[in-house]
Amino acid sequence: MGTSKWLGPICALNAAANAALWACEALGFVACIHHKGICTVLDKTKRPAKLPANCPEGIMVRPAAFVSLCVFFSCAGAFAQGPCSTQSSKLACVIPQEYGSKAFDFTNVLYPVAGHAFHFSSDFATTLQPLTAEIGRQANLLPLASPSSGVVLVYDPSLKTLVISTDSLGPILGERARTVGRHRLFIGFSYQFFNFDKIDSVNLSNIPNVLTHRIDTTDNTTNNGVGPPVVTCDPSILVSSQENLNGCGFVRDQISTVNSISLKVNQYTSYITFGLTNRIDVSMVIPIENVRMALASQDTIVLGTNGFIVPTPGSPDATVGNQQTFPSTGAPATNGPPYFFHLFKNCPNTSPPSGATGLASTCLNHTFPDPAFTGSGSNPNNSASGIGDVVARVKWNVWNGERAGFAAGLDVRFPTGDALNYLGSGSYGVKPFAVFSYRARVSPHVLLGYEWNTQSITAGDLAAGVKGNVPNDLVYTAGADARVTKWLTGDFDIVGQRFFGTETVSVAPQQFLANCGVCTANPTPNTVAIPTLVTHPNSSYNMTNASMGIKVRPFAKAKLVFTANVLVRLDDGGLRSKAVPLAGVGYTF
Repeated sequence: MGTSKWLGPICALNAAANAALWACEALGFVACIHHKGICTVLDKTKRPAKLPANCPEGIMVRPAAFVSLCVFFSCAGAFAQGPCSTQSSKLACVIPQEYGSKAFDFTNVLYPVAGHAFHFSSDFATTLQPLTAEIGRQANLLPLASPSSGVVLVYDPSLKTLVISTDSLGPILGERARTVGRHRLFIGFSYQFFNFDKIDSVNLSNIPNVLTHRIDTTDNTTNNGVGPPVVTCDPSILVSSQENLNGCGFVRDQISTVNSISLKVNQYTSYITFGLTNRIDVSMVIPIENVRMALASQDTIVLGTNGFIVPTPGSPDATVGNQQTFPSTGAPATNGPPYFFHLFKNCPNTSPPSGATGLASTCLNHTFPDPAFTGSGSNPNNSASGIGDVVARVKWNVWNGERAGFAAGLDVRFPTGDALNYLGSGSYGVKPFAVFSYRARVSPHVLLGYEWNTQSITAGDLAAGVKGNVPNDLVYTAGADARVTKWLTGDFDIVGQRFFGTETVSVAPQQFLANCGVCTANPTPNTVAIPTLVTHPNSSYNMTNASMGIKVRPFAKAKLVFTANVLVRLDDGGLRSKAVPLAGVGYTF
């Protein structure tokens, strides 16, 4: 887009044009404000918008043409068709659609007083979308067992034929330099179970997130959407107190959410390795996955007033009906104190005479997802099965000494899995790597590689359909496999990845506006510290695991090998599982 500059006044609008633009603003998108015969573009925070440098300042255009221009910038999001912009059963849409089929939208949840139901939509998208993106980036970049054979054939000059090596049966998640042998075929199968319980050290069963009100320039002002806002209501703790007191006290309302996510993956992987020559192997790794995801969000509306505030006379808040009982008697809602503009839509009485203490629990508390309540959206329990991302590998034994060896290889990952169901990454990956190993009773081995990834929809904006970056990563494995007996090998590895330039999350106390009662003056203190989800862009982190297992060849004359392993995390970066068990079997032909 190039450099940006502030866009000044650029056109005159008539009342009809303003009405169309304010209607667009009501949907939570960028809008234009008509002020003294001119129009200024604002962003979602109602601040002057930054537009590309090639947009000229001070241009004069016909009102109709400007409406088209403004709608292009302000309402484009309304027409974006992302995978979660409509009702979807995809796992990646479970969080975006927990409040209904409109991704990150509260309009199916809150009691509709004027335009107040829209006020939490953008904030919800801002705070929880990074969590969805991070799960999407990492849920399917899972460690796979090595496609190397457990049995190595070596040439015996006395017998003048190939015999089974008496060395160890090789690593499990690591790699060794030796190849399977010319025209030899290895076929293997493994099962792993991942039970994810943390993301960037945040407990998946307890993710607190506070949703705040956005700036409001329509509901407590007398211009009815035409002309400059007489009153701007701003929830920021840094603005003048008059912007969140008196009739603006409602912007202190918050929605406190405690989210619990259960994510489990059963991974069934087939491995095929064929020796093109004595030094070159080609392999194919084909995972089949079953993913189960459950979501529960306990939401509580935290009121910022006691209800007895005084809206600006003549404003929508002072005239639109806010007093309603359910089930409705059919009579129109009336206006009057106490004023509560953010209540769940099944509230039996939205304006009890006693104020906040008279509100029923259902007015302020609800558990989502609840499609019976919202009429659409995700379900609490979800699952998907199918093929994962297929990986193709070529490995070249560059140098092979009497005992030491060095190999180079290349992995190419194909986006064959359904990324929106967390079965695949949705991106291509290319990983060159190098391997050094040494053959002995205790055989050390080291692998070092770097993976480049393309963009994926699950790493981007699911509502708008914009792809995001899957982070590149440095891959390393170091360990040793030890021959306990001819038929038993023990294996230990440190398996790690270093991810670069991605987004991470944490939970940290943040300052929020306190309840101001009747809101004629700031309370003491004016803010309270509440733990909430915080995102950190352009971050790097490590994922380090310890791999411990055994390989068993129970039949001396057969080339059948059984594997058992457990993967244990050593740090908390990224999406992490509890201990990961692995069971496998392989045979060399």
